[in-house]
Amino acid sequence: MPESYFGNLIQAIFTVTAAGLLSGNPPEFGAGMIQKAIEMHNAKAIDERNKEWEKAPKIFQFKDAGVNCVAMGSSPRFKVYDVDFGWGKPESVRSGSNNRFDGMVYLYQGKSGGRSIDVEITLETSALERLEKDKEFLMEV
Repeated sequence: MPESYFGNLIQAIFTVTAAGLLSGNPPEFGAGMIQKAIEMHNAKAIDERNKEWEKAPKIFQFKDAGVNCVAMGSSPRFKVYDVDFGWGKPESVRSGSNNRFDGMVYLYQGKSGGRSIDVEITLETSALERLEKDKEFLMEV
C-alpha cells in the first residue's frame, strides 16, 4: 500500500484439501497447509491481489468462499485482552456479528497468556448437536 494509505487492509487467503485428508492425518497436516498459505502471502502476492482488485473491485465476505468452507480469522498482533476502554480489561473476547457463518473460526491469544489460544467457532445448530453427542470428540476437548 502507498505510504499515504490509512486504514485496514484485509485479504483472505485460501488453501484447499479434501475432508478425508484432513480427518485421516494428524492436526499438524492442516496446520501445515495453513502455515504454507500464510508464508506464500508475501509482499509480491499482496501487490498482485491489489492489482487484480483494482481491475475488478469486489467487497469479499468469508461466506463467499462457498459451502464446506472453514474460514479462520485472527490477528496475532492485536492483544485483545490488553484492551481497556475505561471499564477494565475483558473477561472474554468474541468477534461480534460480522462474517458469522457455519465454519467460521477466530483464534485469539489466550487470556492466560503464553502460548494459550482462545478459539471461537460458529456452527449451525445441527452440527453442534452432533458434536455434543460425539463421545470421541468430547473426550478430546
